[in-house]
Amino acid sequence: MKTVILLSLTLILALSAGAQDVPKVEIPVGFSFINVHPNLDPITSFNVFGGGGQVDFNFGNYFGIKADFMGYTQGSGLRNQLAKDGFVGAANGNVFTYMFGPQVKKHTGVFQPFGEALFGAAHTNAYATILTDEGKILSGSGDNNGFAMALGGGIDLRVSRHFAIRPVEVDYLLTRFTANHVANYTANQNNFRYFGGLEFMFGGAPPIPVAASCSASPGEVWSGDPVTVNSTGANFNPKHTLTYAWTGTGGKLSSNSTQGATVDTTGLAPGSYSVSATITDPKEKKNNTATCSANFTIKQPQPPVVSCSASTTTTAIGESATITMTASDPQGWPLTYSWTNSGGTMSGSGTSVTVTATNADAGNSITATGTATDARANLTASCSASVNVPAVQKCTVIEDWGECTFEKNPKKPWRVDNDCKDTLDKLSLRLQQMPNGKLDIVGYTNEEESVNVQQLGSQRSVNVKYYLTTDGPNKVDASRVAPRQGSTKGQATHFYFVPEGNLCGGQLEEGTVVDETAVQPQSRNAPAPATKRHHKAKAADAPPAAPPAAPPAQ
Repeated sequence: MKTVILLSLTLILALSAGAQDVPKVEIPVGFSFINVHPNLDPITSFNVFGGGGQVDFNFGNYFGIKADFMGYTQGSGLRNQLAKDGFVGAANGNVFTYMFGPQVKKHTGVFQPFGEALFGAAHTNAYATILTDEGKILSGSGDNNGFAMALGGGIDLRVSRHFAIRPVEVDYLLTRFTANHVANYTANQNNFRYFGGLEFMFGGAPPIPVAASCSASPGEVWSGDPVTVNSTGANFNPKHTLTYAWTGTGGKLSSNSTQGATVDTTGLAPGSYSVSATITDPKEKKNNTATCSANFTIKQPQPPVVSCSASTTTTAIGESATITMTASDPQGWPLTYSWTNSGGTMSGSGTSVTVTATNADAGNSITATGTATDARANLTASCSASVNVPAVQKCTVIEDWGECTFEKNPKKPWRVDNDCKDTLDKLSLRLQQMPNGKLDIVGYTNEEESVNVQQLGSQRSVNVKYYLTTDGPNKVDASRVAPRQGSTKGQATHFYFVPEGNLCGGQLEEGTVVDETAVQPQSRNAPAPATKRHHKAKAADAPPAAPPAAPPAQ
């Protein structure tokens, strides 16, 4: 017995678990009739009409306990049959039933079938009337109470949460009436019962709204990377097949399953996008649609980071320099490289190129510009490095314009003689024809003169300048003539024309510059200074002043 009770309680709890939108109380009211089979000859059957109500207390999605109360009164069927049998009294045929029992019902959808098993009692006075008609009782009560059982079911048409129509409920109605005044009379009556009407429902939780949730993976991607979106429905009928519809604010959507979709993000600009799913239960009329959304972000890519350097900052014509680019991409994407140059010739590729200076680059700089481009977003970054190409130096060519000797006049070995004068007159004309450049006059001495008079070479060069700029007929600009002290080569002055420009390649001007404040010039027409005699010997004429020792020749 205990086992049966425990199993019954377990069944009730299982049936009541997870009830959704099941009313706590159902009250059907309406019309009913019973086709009575009294099991007393000659009365075979008759109908009683009436109605009543029921109260069903639900304990879950399917299980409930029902109370059934009905009342009926006889129609003309019983009276007509008694009249045929010669009964002339009043014909009473009222029936009342009071039954209780379990009901099992489907509470979802519009069509809600149910079944019931009810047990209780029935009360009627029809048997007393029939037995009186048969003459089998002559006195006693006209009422009779008996056992009643109804087995059957029906269908409810649900209109709203609190109202339904019961078009049909049919039962096999068993009654058992006894006639106490008739010995050994006990009979079962196998009857048919119909009930129909309206049903009112109270209590119970409202239906849980269906819901949907969406997720996007990954949530952040680069343009061109796929995004997978999944949706999950909740509170839908698990026995129904759901449909899924997808929309999005960007990208190309393709459904890869009933619950998922893939977004092709190719070409999407950086920013936020969403994908929405609509889940529908086509078998339900209400509470059958749920929508959810998931967001994903297209990340903003960053351009490459680059820097350039040159192997040298200066290069000559025909020489090369290497330009190297150091590049990285913040996203780690592959990079491609390109180069341009402002001059020279360029060779190489990738992150390193070589530039070679040409004649056209002299005095300018060669700039090489490298550009790195990522393979995904086509973003670029550039850097440059420059190499200077010095201007070509034009080397001045020192021209040898001849010399004057001072060997013919031992008394005035510094004097410009006639031979030298002719040479200088021609040289002055030539110098005037050269608008640029200067004339170096380098005075030399021989070994003997160098020992006795160290300044004789300077005096000769100063005197030649004086003739060219002052005494001579073709005077030249003094600023273009430079007297210089030469080395020990002989009694002469040598003329070197130095054009404007640079001395290069080891070129040096002959001698050292004479300090013209210390060595005074003499005209070729100046008289010779007085001479002194020693030991009655005629001494050689000396220069007007004893010059200091000349610096060594350069």
